[in-house]
Amino acid sequence: MDPPEKVLEKVSIYIEDGKIKDIGRREEVVSRQGSPDEEIECADMIAIPGMINTHTHLAMIALRGLAADRSDVLYEIFWPSEKALTAELTGKLALMGALEAVKSGSTLVAEHYFFAEEIAQAIEKVGLRGLVGHTVMSWDGPWVGEEELRKAIDFTRKWSKREGLVKPVLAPHSPETVSREWLRLFREMSSETGLLIHMHLAQSKREVEKVKKRTGLTPIRLLHSLGLLNEKVLAAHCLYVDEEEKRLLASTGTMVVLCPSVYMLAGEEFYAYDLLSLGGNVLIGTDSPCYNDGIDIFREVRNLVYGQRLLKRSSSILTAREVLELATYRSAELLGLKKLGRIAPGYKADIVLLKPRPPRLRPLNDPYSCVVYSTSAGDVDTVIIDGRVVVRGGISTMIDEEEVVREGERATKTLLKRAVELSPQLKRFLSLM
Repeated sequence: MDPPEKVLEKVSIYIEDGKIKDIGRREEVVSRQGSPDEEIECADMIAIPGMINTHTHLAMIALRGLAADRSDVLYEIFWPSEKALTAELTGKLALMGALEAVKSGSTLVAEHYFFAEEIAQAIEKVGLRGLVGHTVMSWDGPWVGEEELRKAIDFTRKWSKREGLVKPVLAPHSPETVSREWLRLFREMSSETGLLIHMHLAQSKREVEKVKKRTGLTPIRLLHSLGLLNEKVLAAHCLYVDEEEKRLLASTGTMVVLCPSVYMLAGEEFYAYDLLSLGGNVLIGTDSPCYNDGIDIFREVRNLVYGQRLLKRSSSILTAREVLELATYRSAELLGLKKLGRIAPGYKADIVLLKPRPPRLRPLNDPYSCVVYSTSAGDVDTVIIDGRVVVRGGISTMIDEEEVVREGERATKTLLKRAVELSPQLKRFLSLM
């Protein structure tokens, strides 16, 4: 991903102290750097920078299969079910979600959820990078009020002091569920600390209607009036927008995260091409693994192109190269993550190796097209993050996968049973095993 378009063939990548130190023919690299302590044979593999997944709710893997063919799931199923969460259950579920994410080629996730402490620990256990925020809601949601605000502030303070792959962000839920006063507080905290703000924005008709009724403004115009459209804000979805609001998002440098599979399943339009054409910033996420039933970042990259070409009735907008940039070094640059997202000397060694010679990835006439239009999570062979091999041969080197899945499934059953006890109306939605 080093411009101009450059595909290197039959070269070696030399990694030291978590960074890429050298690239070239094997014998030349060894002569310059010396013999390596470990060597990974990559014949016929494709090496790409790690994919940056900028909107996730990993623990919601427990609700997989409950949303794709229903409407209003957020309010009718998810929020009532999430009232049954505990810190322990969330940790087990997040670990299963993080495992799926890293095995799917994501090397960084931007996570927005309750029980952020347990989420962060789960992300660390699988060796992922994480931008983690504790979800804050003033009203309406499953976990609301001053106690959640305190937890969020404590989490950012604690994790800001830590060295490691996980960094904290601020995570107000949305203008629908967070008061003006708290939104102003988050803006001030971001200004003082430099922390990113990660939130949902204009994601549903209900949100637009409720915010307009309460404030007289649409969600996007409300945030603009509060100074919360800027280059430090990661705004997920932005589906219900007019032309003026698209220009506001673009001109303010707001990072708009789009999760195409979710919208396509819901029959919703999304506006990546419009925002990019206006000079706006677009990033890509997978959202909850219960909205689209997976954490496959390759699918989202591909569907970004499909969705926009269908919307615009054009086969010529967006290219494989352009969307791969969005999911790698362009995201890193926007998020302020220096020296990340390329395979180049001096960059952090976050690299994904795709399996050698699966039939659907051959013949390899155009590697960009192959990665974007043909690759899926199952093609990931090896994942290296910060110079450490965290997935080898498609298997995690960090944790016992069978135990993680076993514990995750137990946690799921416990959660759903607790949810029905708390909210009996859920019986018609949940199939308890």
